Amino acid sequence: MNVCVVVCVQGCHVHAIARDYGALTAQNRQSMLEDTGFSFVGCRVTGSGALYLGRAWGTFSRVVFAYTYMDDIIVPRGWYNWGDPSRELTVFYGQYKCTGPGASYSGRVSWSRELTDEEAKPFISLSFIDGTEWIRI
Repeated sequence: MNVCVVVCVQGCHVHAIARDYGALTAQNRQSMLEDTGFSFVGCRVTGSGALYLGRAWGTFSRVVFAYTYMDDIIVPRGWYNWGDPSRELTVFYGQYKCTGPGASYSGRVSWSRELTDEEAKPFISLSFIDGTEWIRI
């Protein structure tokens, strides 16, 4: 059985309580052909400790943050390869028009992306989660 897990979170507030370091996401996409990933749109990330936006649980992990406020708890590098540098060639980590002291793209790892309008489009629409099939607007 194939399970497709696509998560699109809109308007949430994540308040981390990391003592030292933590990771907000750990997405487990194992193949480029898998139609899975996490998309956070219009959210807030606050809290304590130091927080990575995500760690590469899966070889092809895919996570996007769009229009999200990020407090200063975000580690400047943003993302963690989870001890496997080869994943830097296959993961898809992106930000799009995020704000706040932790949103600065200048310190991010070289293998993450600051998305263009066109690149962000699939992740900020209902089509990312086949939402037009089951969400009534």
